[in-house]
Amino acid sequence: MTYTMQSFVDGHAHPLFAGREALGPRLEGLKSVAEIKKQVAQFANENPDREWIVGGAYDRSLATSFMASWIDDVCEDRPVVLHASDHHTIWVNSKALALAGLSETAREISIGIIDTDENGKPTGTLRESGAMELVLDLIPPNSMELELKALDWAHQEMLSYGITAVQDAWIEKGMTEVYLEAHRQNRLKVRTNLAFRVTPENWETDFEYIQQMRHEVNALSSPLLTAKTVKFFADGVLGSATAAVLEPYDSTQNHGEPVWSEAILKTAVKKYADLDFQLHIHAIGDAGVRMALDAIESAAPNVGPSVIAHTELVHPNDIPRFKQLNVIANFEPLWARKDGMLTSCTPHIGTARIDQMYQMRSFLNSGATIAFGSDWPVSSVSPVLGIFTAVNRAVPGGPSWTIHEALTTQEAVDAYTTTSRVQILDDFKGDEKVVLDKNPFETEASELHNIKVLEVWRDGILIWPNDI
Repeated sequence: MTYTMQSFVDGHAHPLFAGREALGPRLEGLKSVAEIKKQVAQFANENPDREWIVGGAYDRSLATSFMASWIDDVCEDRPVVLHASDHHTIWVNSKALALAGLSETAREISIGIIDTDENGKPTGTLRESGAMELVLDLIPPNSMELELKALDWAHQEMLSYGITAVQDAWIEKGMTEVYLEAHRQNRLKVRTNLAFRVTPENWETDFEYIQQMRHEVNALSSPLLTAKTVKFFADGVLGSATAAVLEPYDSTQNHGEPVWSEAILKTAVKKYADLDFQLHIHAIGDAGVRMALDAIESAAPNVGPSVIAHTELVHPNDIPRFKQLNVIANFEPLWARKDGMLTSCTPHIGTARIDQMYQMRSFLNSGATIAFGSDWPVSSVSPVLGIFTAVNRAVPGGPSWTIHEALTTQEAVDAYTTTSRVQILDDFKGDEKVVLDKNPFETEASELHNIKVLEVWRDGILIWPNDI
């Protein structure tokens, strides 16, 4: 018996980034450096006219530091840039290092890490924005048609998993223009709210541009495209020891790398909140989450709920503040399992802190609102797999981890439907449904991941599957 329910909403994803990666070598699920090299070699041979080869996303737990020479073995004549699964790390070849001026020595940067060998020479692994952008800023932009092709692919991928609305949680210059052109060409298929990325470098210089882009989107009065949100990064990630933590890392004895000073973050957050932008802040470490909460409290925003995304490690004293400040905790439920992504953080923060992560049950018990997202292409965009993980806290077929923080099936479905719609400020009045091959509420918890999406409907019109 099939089961029809409201369609899924992804509260934090990066569709255009995912589509761009899909234009290059696909590295998801590869189990070794050798497999990655083989895939890059095949792509390079099949695409001799590509000036740059850009792909992803490789498993960051396969090595401690990824060497440029490994890629050189299969492609040394063109720059190669590979995104790690956390998307806070890139692995590049020697050609890319040379173009960025990193052939012999690392440059000083304000935010980020350039991995170096015993002689101080960059290895080929760059972590966080200040390091990554030394290379990423050199990549020639795609043509508009290629960008639209990437977005088309991403929308079809999301629809195939039953997602009809999404928070695109990282919009930088040139990306709003892609969405506007897609709207003009009637190519938008997944309703999207844009979140403009605001950084310590651009929060003042791009202020007028961000307002203009919001104005152009608003002028469409389209149910398929809104631009209500700004995105801040409070910190990095635990896997690179760059998330901001209250107690020092076991591996480095430092406290991570906050992206902003507290004073400037508060000033920037208030500047945008005063213009009625919703606040959406990436915060992963417990110090980063506290900094984000302090900034939101200081800004006293008026537009809907604010959002803190990821909320991986949160001090118990800060959990009640989410309800008090009307902040939605956006979790990526697929991360709440003991896999390579999680265990790669153990050398940095130890088992005790690992076991305090992703406190979904504690948040709900406090009265806070939680919503779900995927952070795709960091991890699978599948809500079904995310729901399975939230309920079982396990890899399919594997043992549960911190099961006391698990949700019921109803709570997990609500976080991927009702509350995620609230989170993205969705005022769509139409009807969007997904048809599943079985009823999730009558399915054994251990079998939830096997549920299949059969159809997706909007206002009585079948929008997936289709012939596009």
